[in-house]
Amino acid sequence: MTDTDRIEQRVYLAATPERVWRALTDATEFGAWFASELDAPFAEGRTVSMTCLGERFAIDVVEMTPPRRLVWRWHPGWVDHSLDYTKEPKTTTAFDLAPHADGTMLTVTETGFDAINASRRPSVFRDNVNGWLEQAASLRKYLESAG
Repeated sequence: MTDTDRIEQRVYLAATPERVWRALTDATEFGAWFASELDAPFAEGRTVSMTCLGERFAIDVVEMTPPRRLVWRWHPGWVDHSLDYTKEPKTTTAFDLAPHADGTMLTVTETGFDAINASRRPSVFRDNVNGWLEQAASLRKYLESAG
């Protein structure tokens, strides 16, 4: 994998893995910190539609191993209405939770960017790097306020 194929971000959260898991996988809690709305709960093997800032994204839930690992596949970056997404590759996003000190180390890894069309790849990669930084901060803030 190249440096442009993988995003990996780690964030320490002052909450147990079980509490972080609930924030990641409960549709209402996920929507609160991700600023989105899900049309169905996450379930392994299910495709869930997420609406975020007026755009819809399909999330294919690949793996749910409570309270350690959530994996999904989706089309990265902002929605481009001129694209036929049936012909676009998806990236894989894994959320790995590990007990750490008095909380949880969450590692978010997204891979598969090298398969994205070369003309779109730089902006999609940049958008998702920035997006995961924002979402990590949002999750931390949510957990601090929600307890």
